[in-house]
Amino acid sequence: MLFNQTICGWEDWGRLYRSIPDFLPLAQEIFVREKLPPIRETAALTPGTNVVFRADEFVVKIFAPAESGMDAQKDYQTELDAVRQAEALRIAVPKLRAAGFVDDRYRFYYLISDYVPGEEAGDWLRHADQAAQIRFCGWLREQTVRLHQSCPIGQLRRKGAAEALGNKKWEILTPKAEAERRALLVELLGGEQVFVHGDLTAENLLVETSGKAMMIDFADAVLAPEEYELPPILFSLLNYSPVLAAEFWKGRTDSLAEAAFRGILLHEYGAWILREVCERLQLPSVEELDSLDQVREALHKLYV
Repeated sequence: MLFNQTICGWEDWGRLYRSIPDFLPLAQEIFVREKLPPIRETAALTPGTNVVFRADEFVVKIFAPAESGMDAQKDYQTELDAVRQAEALRIAVPKLRAAGFVDDRYRFYYLISDYVPGEEAGDWLRHADQAAQIRFCGWLREQTVRLHQSCPIGQLRRKGAAEALGNKKWEILTPKAEAERRALLVELLGGEQVFVHGDLTAENLLVETSGKAMMIDFADAVLAPEEYELPPILFSLLNYSPVLAAEFWKGRTDSLAEAAFRGILLHEYGAWILREVCERLQLPSVEELDSLDQVREALHKLYV
């Protein structure tokens, strides 16, 4: 037995998933099976939902097993399909070296990719000079255009109206605002759906010392309207900067404010994003909004 801990629900997983020693024997066995060099040193990386750590020149990702309450196979297949599609589209991503599962005490799915030394893009943008920031926004614009293809991709789920309308995270809205959201969603989800990363936050892009950047962590990739990509970019990565947002949106004639508004309504975590947007733009709390038009107007003032 390589893994000796007990997982009976999310509480157990939450207690364990940052503990590299508990998962190192599994990782060592994976490296043997995949004919990778023996692991000499490990280091913690920014935690997410799954086990993620550096093993020498590689990044090990071990997915939460089904016993945690997560759909391990679906999450693994989503990210695997998304990374392979990103590679096919020549998106800058760390090279995938191995993928599969180990049946031990539990079934653990895994991905092994190259470790890319660099700085999380959100931190990098805070100290980069203006010229470097502009180059980064241009690179991001080009990469997202290349990414947003309307082709079937493995088992990636399509963002459907039923799922979006039934998203319980939005129960925080007032009845009037929720009625507005539901009316708008039907129209928004009727258009073209493309491959989106879905979580291009400050932490999910890396900038190397050479200045090159890469996308990481495709766990939230879906097929959705392209506006779905915007909220994490605008509000996390670019930190509400109208200047950087304008550089990213350069060359487009449609309204960034309108696209951002639609993106919030579409996003799986849009309700949580909206809570932060209301705080940052000094609007009533999300539970007190009289109308979503208040948000739309504030975005138009920000992104003129």
